[in-house]
Amino acid sequence: MKGKILTSYGISGKECSASVELLNANSNAGGICWFYGEKEPKNFKVIYENRTTVLIHASGKKIIGAEHLSAAALAFPNSEFALHTPQGELPLLDGSAKLWKEELNNIAQAGFINFYKPQKKEFEIKTNERYLKFVAGSELEIEYIINRFGQKFEASVKIKNPEDLEKILLARTFIFEQELQAANLSENLKPCGVLIQSDENPNFRFENEPAYHKILDFLGDIALYSNALPCGKFTIFNGGHELHHAVTNFLSYPL
Repeated sequence: MKGKILTSYGISGKECSASVELLNANSNAGGICWFYGEKEPKNFKVIYENRTTVLIHASGKKIIGAEHLSAAALAFPNSEFALHTPQGELPLLDGSAKLWKEELNNIAQAGFINFYKPQKKEFEIKTNERYLKFVAGSELEIEYIINRFGQKFEASVKIKNPEDLEKILLARTFIFEQELQAANLSENLKPCGVLIQSDENPNFRFENEPAYHKILDFLGDIALYSNALPCGKFTIFNGGHELHHAVTNFLSYPL
């Protein structure tokens, strides 16, 4: 079953479109087949580039901005989807994963989230003043703190079932006013996220929305290779995609 085509601007500022197709509703290894139609579609690597996640297939084909769709697919552990994206870039839509979740829900049945136990019981990654700590446990818990430009946002969540993802998937992407000029983002992206200014309160959907969006990015990044989540507690301070991707070196993904 094919979903509808969703269109908006991508992180590049160019208009792009994408759709998903349900390939298998009873798969043992569900999730997104990012390079559907390519030889060895799982033969890809993940990098951080221009403020977003980029997937690069062995053929050289790229997919830009996959993390929001990847996070939305976590609620559909036994469904395998094909991604169709003619421009090689996913639309940001409203800057959250809400619309992706709704689209997947139109063509598939949600189920219980898959979890696994990483082989590493404890690790820590530091980059300048940013850090990520992990301690193994019986369930997934994420504490995310953003403390920049005199503003602090924090969120702590436990994830056990798809309902626990709802608030996370609603959180929109954001940028601080102090970063805007250097980021050189297109004016087209104004409807796709939140600008955080120092002299006024942004129109957040809920308190600490930026911290929840960082949790969304984190889940999406670590689920790109597998739509299962690791058990344990993650504590992340001023993290970002680059730090998230470093975590994949410590996780033992299920086959």
